[in-house]
Amino acid sequence: MVAVPRVAILSRHVELYSTRRLLDAVVAAGADPVLLQPEQCLLMLHDTQAALYYGSSPLAPCAAVIPRVGTPITNLGARLLRYFAGEGSCCLNSAGALELSRDKFASLQALVAAGVAVPQTAYFTQAGQRDLAVSSLGMPLVQKLLSGSQGVGVSLADTPAAARGMLDTVLHLQHEAMAQRFLSGRQDIRVIVLFGKVIAAMRREASAEDFRSNLHCGGRASALPDLPEDFAVIARRSAAALGLSFAGVDIMLAEDQRPLVLEVNPVPSLEGIEAVTGQDIAGTLVKALLRQASSPSPQLQP
Repeated sequence: MVAVPRVAILSRHVELYSTRRLLDAVVAAGADPVLLQPEQCLLMLHDTQAALYYGSSPLAPCAAVIPRVGTPITNLGARLLRYFAGEGSCCLNSAGALELSRDKFASLQALVAAGVAVPQTAYFTQAGQRDLAVSSLGMPLVQKLLSGSQGVGVSLADTPAAARGMLDTVLHLQHEAMAQRFLSGRQDIRVIVLFGKVIAAMRREASAEDFRSNLHCGGRASALPDLPEDFAVIARRSAAALGLSFAGVDIMLAEDQRPLVLEVNPVPSLEGIEAVTGQDIAGTLVKALLRQASSPSPQLQP
């Protein structure tokens, strides 16, 4: 009898739409879903051996792993992914890719190094550097926390005084700050990349009450079945630059109509993109991952 492959899904909350969809997709693909709440895991090292306990029991081997870890537990998620990779599991995204893409400035550095255009962005750690950052970026400007998702930790300053006060507060609390030139458009494009291919895209538009287009912030979305090829190329290059096999790439037009990458999400929500496109993203993802897991030489990073 052929063994049924076990697919682990790392998620804190089983009730989340994306988690439920992935669990169902694993079952539909004929595999055995294993929901792992990361904080219930215990990692053990002894001599040259590594082990993972879930609750009080050793975890049986898993053929593949899908990380759905939020920003607050990025480090924990990365350590679990390193364990699974060391055990030979096929991880949808690697620990290093998760950590890099969750650092908003470091990820932009990697994109620039790969020839991907990004908005003008300043990073600094001293109050004495604040005025140069503000004057270089101009008004209005956007302040972003170095980690965050779904629009959390993103603020807009309309005047130099407001920008200075906002950045001083961030420096006092976190000892580092990141600010970005404001792009005046109210729309951006979310592109979903899976194993180097664009599988879906949607246009997002900010509500009248907010400058952020994130759906969790009240933005509206519509399907974009005819994604321009230059956007597709940028999305694929962005995911590759960060080592991500699965990613949501957010692209926005600058004032001169050049496409700029705002950020790359290593754990994009499935709810909005499935709702507006009608596509089975979860099913496509699981089937592709299982094909990779059964390949003699999976094209995934450890």
